[in-house]
Amino acid sequence: MASPTESSQWPLLHEDLLHEITKRLLKPSDYVRFGAVCKGWHSFAHKSYKQKHLLHVHQNFPLLLIPTEDQEGRSLYNITEGMVYHQFQLNLPNKRCCGSSYGWLFFVDKVTKSTLELILINPFLGDSKTIKLPPINLNNDDIQDMMDHYGVHKAILSKDPYVSPHDYEVVALYGSLAKLAYYKYGDKYWSYAKKAKVKILADVIFYKDLILALDRYDWIISFTLEPKARIQRTNCSLWYLKCNTLMIRPRTIRNYACNAYLVENSNRDLLLARRFYWGESFIQARETAQQLNAARIQDIAEGGSGIAFLEEYKKIEENMYREEEDPKLTVNFEVYRLSFSWDGKRLIKKIRIKTLDGEILFLGDNNSISVSASKHLKLHSNSIYYTDDYDNYCDLPFGSIDNGIFDVENESFDRHYLPSFSIKDLPPPIFVVPK
Repeated sequence: MASPTESSQWPLLHEDLLHEITKRLLKPSDYVRFGAVCKGWHSFAHKSYKQKHLLHVHQNFPLLLIPTEDQEGRSLYNITEGMVYHQFQLNLPNKRCCGSSYGWLFFVDKVTKSTLELILINPFLGDSKTIKLPPINLNNDDIQDMMDHYGVHKAILSKDPYVSPHDYEVVALYGSLAKLAYYKYGDKYWSYAKKAKVKILADVIFYKDLILALDRYDWIISFTLEPKARIQRTNCSLWYLKCNTLMIRPRTIRNYACNAYLVENSNRDLLLARRFYWGESFIQARETAQQLNAARIQDIAEGGSGIAFLEEYKKIEENMYREEEDPKLTVNFEVYRLSFSWDGKRLIKKIRIKTLDGEILFLGDNNSISVSASKHLKLHSNSIYYTDDYDNYCDLPFGSIDNGIFDVENESFDRHYLPSFSIKDLPPPIFVVPK
């Protein structure tokens, strides 16, 4: 005679239902009773309790997702304790993660000559939690040999697809020019922005029902979804993204930041953080070289040889190139508070700030997060924790090492994680908030 467990349908319950049940379990003894039903439930209870315990201890606390020493998976690293959660090893693609929102991770899944496909994975909800997005169309502006896992610079979500499975949006910065594409759940195709006056976008954010982006010269642009006047092809979206430039700065080397980020803090203020890999000496040398080259051209035009100018120009250029061969390390951050009109069509204020008012920023090209220091006393208040944004980390002699802590008030640096040399050719560490 079959046992009650063998004759019942309990072992066949879908994982989503099991997750709904375990969400309501409060005590360890509840998990023991739950896991006693069958082997499948026991395995699920063990995994669920481990995840819930980790999330409870570090609620809303960004952890570093790092390659494992055996180079076959990823682990989570606690920067305050300096410890790796070896028991929480994640099976993820051995590629660069181009986005992280609500515990979901974006990876470039497939690339052809004309399309690029993104995949969403939430390893904290189980191996089956994967979402494939429609292909992004590429054109002649996109350099095909750069379209592997670097093909998407950044991708973000408006909402958690697990909580709002039919009401989420995705924005991606893709291609060699970091153009913007938009997707809403249920759409068959992405919507694209018409060519803006900016060259390469650095970051994008969903902020108070707005899509805001910026480039590395501090141009801030809003994007709104508009219906197309004419539909020329059947396999395309009915919408396009209209650009509205909210702030323009001159395109000079002194206004250029090596990277820039938009992040919403706990008070719903929007902050702009600008990151620099080189300082005033580099800017001065580059401007001097440009002036010498212009003087040489003028000298030749007036009948001279231009040799004296050329020799000096070569010396300065050679010194700059030698500097650029070294690892690119962050030397400074600038942080600004932004405020907009009620409709988001005008930037009212942009104020440089020297304090984060008790907030902590976690910045990287895959994600931008702000948390309150009052909830995480072991972290450095009014500081920026950052990860390496350098794309070609495999070309660096020591791999991805530009990870650190920048104190906004004192303008000083500290370390939070130094990757092992054995994983230098693997994707760099990134900040994630497990959910």
